Amino acid sequence: RRPNSCCVQRVHLRVRLMAMNPGEEDGYTSVLEIDESLSLLERVKYYSQSAVAVQRLVHVQELGACAEEIGPAAALSELVPLLKDVSCDAELSVRQALAEQLVPLCAVLMKAPEESAEVEGEETSAHAVVVETCVPLLSAMLTAGGGQELAGGGSAQLIDAAAEALVAIAALLPADEVGTTVLTAVLTLAHDDESEENRVVATQLLGSLAPVVSAELCCQFVLPEVISLADDPVFRVRKVAALKLGGLTAAVGAELAQARLLSVYEALAADDIWGVRKACVESLPEIANALPVDVRAERLVPLLRSLYEDGSRWVRICACQALGPFLAALPSDAISPELLRLFTQLAAPANPARADAADSDIAYFCAFYLPGVAQAVGASRWPELAEAFRTLTTNMQWKVRRTLSCAMHELASILGSGLTESELVPTFDYFLKDLDEVKVGVVASIAPFLRALSPEARHKYLGAIVEMRAETDNWRFRHTLALQLADIGPLFPREAAVESLVPLALDLATDSVAEVRIAAMAKVGALLASLFADEPRPLADASPLAAFLRMVCNMASSASCHRRANCVQICTSLVADLPPQLTREHLLAELATLAEDRVPNVHRDMGEIWA
Repeated sequence: RRPNSCCVQRVHLRVRLMAMNPGEEDGYTSVLEIDESLSLLERVKYYSQSAVAVQRLVHVQELGACAEEIGPAAALSELVPLLKDVSCDAELSVRQALAEQLVPLCAVLMKAPEESAEVEGEETSAHAVVVETCVPLLSAMLTAGGGQELAGGGSAQLIDAAAEALVAIAALLPADEVGTTVLTAVLTLAHDDESEENRVVATQLLGSLAPVVSAELCCQFVLPEVISLADDPVFRVRKVAALKLGGLTAAVGAELAQARLLSVYEALAADDIWGVRKACVESLPEIANALPVDVRAERLVPLLRSLYEDGSRWVRICACQALGPFLAALPSDAISPELLRLFTQLAAPANPARADAADSDIAYFCAFYLPGVAQAVGASRWPELAEAFRTLTTNMQWKVRRTLSCAMHELASILGSGLTESELVPTFDYFLKDLDEVKVGVVASIAPFLRALSPEARHKYLGAIVEMRAETDNWRFRHTLALQLADIGPLFPREAAVESLVPLALDLATDSVAEVRIAAMAKVGALLASLFADEPRPLADASPLAAFLRMVCNMASSASCHRRANCVQICTSLVADLPPQLTREHLLAELATLAEDRVPNVHRDMGEIWA
């Protein structure tokens, strides 16, 4: 169907297209005509064949959305016939878009795999299209871009898109079927001795397919192929193999990994090319998690030491970054004091690794993994970590301090109340006065941190919590406090909490910022329920709970519609968490007039509460 000229919307886009000849600098203005009267399916079918490359690109990018809209049957009969022509498009960007859109298209088709239709004169099923059309199209893109020579700078993006799509489609198929479809195509690439690029792509795909294919296929085909590729004469292939060994180790299991892959990994870690050794460091934590604890201690610890002292600066930097997650995967008796010192040295500005890697984020990685290492060695070995912790808390980079700030509650749960009060509380107080970017970390986790303290030690923070609302204009701190109201309340003596937190809850529930109000109103009912669980019934007029309910009821007669709306929203939370008889007697009976409020939002919400 040709666009109706009367309904055509002219969109004038100044499209600066790259000149065909490098010496040309002039672009040109292209007028794109889009018929807005056409449906999405009609636009995709018409404009994917347009003579204008931009129109083809834009509408090929709509394939997935169009398939979702029209369903499996129509996608099979209407969209699948377009794939062959689009896969041979002269523009590499169009073919890349097709690779990306094949995943959502195949996902729609696999919702009804038995659905059939006539495609190019032959009856075929949705499942057959995925296996016999889409997978071969992507395989062709991996090698020659659908029949086009991949000589341009964008060829790598096309290959990456096709590879990612192939793995995603493999996940849509039954595990035993992946071997005869996707895996076969990948093995063909792996055996291409003439093209190192094909072997690189095959290695990437084999590593990604390891958790997707069946265990039998993984052990029978993927494992030996990756081992063979790890000994490839081209270092780029070996590098990718080193990166993918971690995922393969987890897929084949500890026993087979120890028997077949560990020696391969050790050989790659001693490779002559520093990029291969660096890739080994990057995959070390994943490999460690997949191997038995005794193997980690006996084989991987010495390996890490050698990489930590590698002749390449980049390998040493990467080893510093991998040290934390590696130690976190070890038991305490396998982490020697000397090995732990290698980690704590990362916090000190003058240590050799930092001097060698001044432009890296070594201190940040040290701060990020400190809780994991602390959990691995236990509270008894905190003295070995304490100096590094104190050094990191005064680091000049606020992102390092923020990382620790966000982890204070995790450290508190590891150390227990005694060490927390002596070692962490001074830093916690310091972070409360730090930059907002740092302070937000301790505020966001103030409830779990206080839970780790003794009742006497946490009592002093009650006043600080109340003051947080007034001491900053940053509404996000109030929002963070509001989210924790129900968790903070039970941490303090009832009388003190009622005196301080109940007024704070009402203030936050009527805050000027909507996000704060919403968060507080969702928690106020749970807060009151925890504080007044043992309140005698019926309520005495002098009861703090009765006083709070009266304040809420007084909002119902406010001249401000916003206050009345707040009143109804607070009531919603109270009705959900307080005993029904209590809310009927002291709340709903007083608010009956709001069900006839002149403001639609107020009377509608109040009507829902009554219902």
